[in-house]
Amino acid sequence: MSSDEQRHELAQFIRSRRDRRRPEDVGLPSVGHRRTPGLRREEVATIAGVSITWYTWLEQAREIRVSRQVLGSLAGALGLDAVDRNHLFRLAGEMPPGDTASRDRAELPRQHEPLLVHG
Repeated sequence: MSSDEQRHELAQFIRSRRDRRRPEDVGLPSVGHRRTPGLRREEVATIAGVSITWYTWLEQAREIRVSRQVLGSLAGALGLDAVDRNHLFRLAGEMPPGDTASRDRAELPRQHEPLLVHG
C-alpha cells in the first residue's frame, strides 16, 4: 500500500470512529439537533489535546506525521477498543503498544556481552 493510500485509509478510519462516538460517551450534553452523527472534529481534537487544524488535516489525509503519543490520545478520545487501537497504529505506520510478537528481536552485539556479566 502506498503512503498516499495509507493516509487516506487512516483518514477514513478516524472519521468513521468519530461518527460512532456520541457526545454522551465523553460527558458532553446532547442538546438540540447536531449536523454530524457523532462527535465534532473540534470535540475530538480538544479531548485528544491536539489543535483543531492539525486534526482536520489528519482527517483530510494531508501529509503530516503522527506521533505515538498523539495516536494514543486519539485512540482514547475516539474510545477505541484494543483491536481498533492496534489498527489505528498500523495505519499510521507505527507498531501498536505492547505488540511484542511483531517486534524484531533486539540483540546485543557480542562485544558488549562482557559488560553484562557480573562477578
